[in-house]
Amino acid sequence: MRVTDQQIYGSLVNSYQQARLKTLQLQEQLATGKQISQPSDDPGLFNRIVGENETLSTLDQHLRNIQTGLTQVNLADTSLQDATNTITRIHELAVQFASDTYGASDRSNGAQEVEGLLQHLLQLADTEGEGNQPVFGGNSRHGFATGLALTTPITLTNGSTDTLSVKVDGITSGTIDLTSGVESLSGQDLAARLQSRINTDSTLVAAGKSVSVTYTDGRLVIASNSNGPMSTVEVLGGSAQTPLGFNGGSAGSGGSTFAATVETKAGITNSGGALVSQGQIINASATSFDNYVVRFTGSGAFDVLNISAPVTVAPNSANAGHVGTTDAGIVDPQQVTLDTYEIQFTSSSQYSVRNTTTGAILSTGNSYVSGGAIDFDGLHVVFSNGQQGGPVTGDRFTVAVVPRTVLANQSYTSGSPIVFDGIQLRISNGTAAPATGDLFQVVSRTQYVGDSGRQQIEVADGEVVSTNVPGDQVFTGPSTNLFDVVQNLLTALRGNYKAGITQSLGGLDGAINQVSAAEGTIGSIENRLESMSSTLKDAQTTATNTLSSFEDIDLAKTISSLTLQQYAVQAAGETLGRIFDESLLKYLPQN
Repeated sequence: MRVTDQQIYGSLVNSYQQARLKTLQLQEQLATGKQISQPSDDPGLFNRIVGENETLSTLDQHLRNIQTGLTQVNLADTSLQDATNTITRIHELAVQFASDTYGASDRSNGAQEVEGLLQHLLQLADTEGEGNQPVFGGNSRHGFATGLALTTPITLTNGSTDTLSVKVDGITSGTIDLTSGVESLSGQDLAARLQSRINTDSTLVAAGKSVSVTYTDGRLVIASNSNGPMSTVEVLGGSAQTPLGFNGGSAGSGGSTFAATVETKAGITNSGGALVSQGQIINASATSFDNYVVRFTGSGAFDVLNISAPVTVAPNSANAGHVGTTDAGIVDPQQVTLDTYEIQFTSSSQYSVRNTTTGAILSTGNSYVSGGAIDFDGLHVVFSNGQQGGPVTGDRFTVAVVPRTVLANQSYTSGSPIVFDGIQLRISNGTAAPATGDLFQVVSRTQYVGDSGRQQIEVADGEVVSTNVPGDQVFTGPSTNLFDVVQNLLTALRGNYKAGITQSLGGLDGAINQVSAAEGTIGSIENRLESMSSTLKDAQTTATNTLSSFEDIDLAKTISSLTLQQYAVQAAGETLGRIFDESLLKYLPQN
């Protein structure tokens, strides 16, 4: 077969083009450092590279998850350590001021530091991470209304104690009918009934509002299902309001993990027919965690009195015995009446207690023990014998709370807000207006408004790790309510109540143990995440090396190949030029 000049020329041109293409490929490999850039380079190897990249992507995501978790865990750990130090300082102050060497003014000064430390504990408990994620709040925070303690079962009767009206996230319900007959319901049954009936109210349904109702610690709690600062609940009225314990109680929004609030309650001796709303804190920076009483001086006027104050015990000037007061204070602010009392010794071993404001005899024939407690109407008094003997028949002591006036001679309007020291409540006419002498107690509380949700991250395919401890397991439970303990200590310090200060020590010990247990849990989570991170980084290194072996070039070899290829292109070009010059093809017309 005859080979023509044109065939030779075509073959040389094709070889030249192939050489130039190979040169370009080598130049691209040098520029990218990769020997495989598309499936056609090596289909089998390309698929393996895709697989390794997917593995690296998954490892990278898991490592990012772990880093996010570690950030959250480290924040929790720092907060818990700070909380332990804060509680320890409060414990030191309690030990210090439980000593008889300190007086009322010293304890009042100590209360100022404890109040600041309590504020700090709340800030630690409300710590937030990235994206305002509550560190100790589970997954969300919900506004609530909590009722007063109940004795169950509760009987609801159609036509008399069967209705309720509530406001959820600012939306007021219609009249909610709880029963069509007569039913005696346990606490859990009450909660289920309230939840189902509230959540089928047409007004709330149309507005997209709903609640969750629980029966916790003997109280009904209605919580909004929405989340955040605008999440609120309030029980406004209805014939079942009082039977269900919502003739008082507390409320708060979902703006923080722990809501500083106040619990309101009508005095048990009230003769008027007024009702009190749930109390709430509307200005946290103004609250002092004190307890108060709203006292009506007439049907149209009231005073607000701070009862986180001393209880005075004054001996009658005619006393002949040798007994003295060694301690006095308020043990239950919800029972305080602000009346004046008299303890009279009917013999050296017995005494009676009389309310001198009302003239009522509270108790008589009580056995006296030196150093023993005498408790009545929320007050606590301790007498001790002197070196020359004890009481004698006829010895008398006047007992009274010395409150501090916050507001005086305020005009009463049914349903209007009553605001003081960052607190807001409303008193409204119920069956009648309030009567002279009616009292409404206002007691400081702190409530967990987070949930029990776990914040979880995926650390491996199908493997998740929880990175939080809910706040109700750290600060308000499972065994000690830290905030109640510190608030009670604060009240005892302001009231110069030594036994109350001493009683707080056990609670503070329990709080330290509870927070320390949470620290241990967080520490174990941190260790696990760090171990997982180390394992994933090792896997990442292995995958990176494997991927590199698949796709990275051998730099020296590639440079050498490129150099040789460039020589080949140059030589082929020169050869092609000579052949062209000597060929008749040179003289063919160029069209």
